[in-house]
Amino acid sequence: MPSMVKILALSLAISESAIGAVMHPPGNSHPGTHMGTTNNTHCGADFCTWWHDSGEINTQTPVQPGNVRQSHKYSVQVSLAGTNNFHDSFVYESIPRNGNGRIYAPTDPPNSNTLDSSVDDGISIEPSIGLNMAWSQFEYSHDVDVKILATDGSSLGSPSDVVIRPVSISYAISQSDDGGIVIRVPADANGRKFSVEFKTDLYTFLSDGNEYVTSGGSVVGVEPTNALVIFASPFLPSGMIPHMTPDNTQTMTPGPINNGDWGAKSILYFPPGVYWMNQDQSGNSGKLGSNHIRLNSNTYWVYLAPGAYVKGAIEYFTKQNFYATGHGILSGENYVYQANAGDNYVAVKSDSTSLRMWWHNNLGGGQTWYCVGPTINAPPFNTMDFNGNSGISSQISDYKQVGAFFFQTDGPEIYPNSVVHDVFWHVNDDAIKIYYSGASVSRATIWKCHNDPIIQMGWTSRDISGVTIDTLNVIHTRYIKSETVVPSAIIGASPFYASGMSPDSRKSISMTVSNVVCEGLCPSLFRITPLQNYKNFVVKNVAFPGGLQTNSIGTGESIIPAASGLTMGLNISNWTVGGQKVTMENFQANSLGQFNIDGSYWGEWQIS
Repeated sequence: MPSMVKILALSLAISESAIGAVMHPPGNSHPGTHMGTTNNTHCGADFCTWWHDSGEINTQTPVQPGNVRQSHKYSVQVSLAGTNNFHDSFVYESIPRNGNGRIYAPTDPPNSNTLDSSVDDGISIEPSIGLNMAWSQFEYSHDVDVKILATDGSSLGSPSDVVIRPVSISYAISQSDDGGIVIRVPADANGRKFSVEFKTDLYTFLSDGNEYVTSGGSVVGVEPTNALVIFASPFLPSGMIPHMTPDNTQTMTPGPINNGDWGAKSILYFPPGVYWMNQDQSGNSGKLGSNHIRLNSNTYWVYLAPGAYVKGAIEYFTKQNFYATGHGILSGENYVYQANAGDNYVAVKSDSTSLRMWWHNNLGGGQTWYCVGPTINAPPFNTMDFNGNSGISSQISDYKQVGAFFFQTDGPEIYPNSVVHDVFWHVNDDAIKIYYSGASVSRATIWKCHNDPIIQMGWTSRDISGVTIDTLNVIHTRYIKSETVVPSAIIGASPFYASGMSPDSRKSISMTVSNVVCEGLCPSLFRITPLQNYKNFVVKNVAFPGGLQTNSIGTGESIIPAASGLTMGLNISNWTVGGQKVTMENFQANSLGQFNIDGSYWGEWQIS
């Protein structure tokens, strides 16, 4: 690894493939693990994989600062399609609470249970059932075969025992001679992001309407115990790789990050390797989870090379367009729940100072954030917020989020006229936040835990138009309760966040949501508390192939209550539940659609 870093530091103006070509020595030694030897990685114009020789297989406690949690269950290899010449791709792993348990301060000993029992962090039975999420990423431009093997050498079963989600996209699956399964992944300029699930490794979530239970109750979701997600990413376009020179680029060295190491140059570059915030704001060392990177105002581009794993968070101060690109990982695993950057990063919620993985609190106006390629792991709170000026937009693609087990781990804010496409988000809060006009979201895959809706439009009265959401795949949900304040629904609008407010009949929301697939037993399609009019609100081509929840908890029922002086211009078409079309004859709360909309809106909406 040191020689690799030296090579990269000497030659900064390099292409993505050049980075990969020198960065991937396989490692035979895995501290704290029982992993065996590995094959070589490969990096060329056809595909590129990478490896960490500090992988630590550990399902119970925090990993060492310089290590990366490695999947205890899976190994992944990639080959050019049909050549049977496989190369390793590192398999990362995330566990609920990151092995820290319920702690209040980042300096508290792991599993010391210092977080007050009154604080609900969104995690309950997940650690006790061994729930975890693994992922592997590689870059590619040709058809490839992805082989998945069990690390203990056991067979993963036959192809008929495998489900790949989203199920709306089909893959050829075969069995390998060594007990693995092989998935043919076609070349795709937009990349492919999918969950690989084994029928012998599923956990059925049961709820009594208040909490998960291990017996009795109703089925509210089914997930893999040992989840595995594959991110097959296109190589970055040249415009998303900064032109780096010694004069304009601060090149980080793998290892501890001390205050100010990030310098003041235009570009902050993380070569392959593992990095962690080492000091608190006072400069005391060995204080994991007690600081984040506050960039100099000159720095506008953060580039995470493939194989870069950064344990920290990024705050921008620039007044120009700003960037986060590259196929590296930004991990919040060292932070406690709701880490409050204004209070020594302890677990005290603050809407203004609890840490975001991507943050800007001093916008200048007229700025755009470009985010192409990164993966974030284990966020402690809301994942992205930019404040200080309304003149902000974003261009987000090939952006992935995993290990979002805590409450309030949402998708990024989608600011006016933003374009978001080809993303995969594991969330335990609102996934797609529609608070502004002109936004476009397409080809989004959402893995939802149990808090807030997939699409959120509420909390205050809004004037929104020109929004499109197309090709939305919801591959998992597991809502515990029937909720309207934090809606248990695909499309939701919460009541007012602040007190003393009233609906505004001068405002309206207009948007189009199309080509939605919800897999498994689905929650309601709508839970809307109207805070303004809905005008030309189009929802079309929605499929719930596994049906709606029909349990006594009531999570399958769509609810739109009356709101004096407001209109509900809702147009639903081609909505199917279990393959059967919902119509004006069977939409009712006690029928196929379970659609409970107040009678005062009659004549303003339709289902066809």
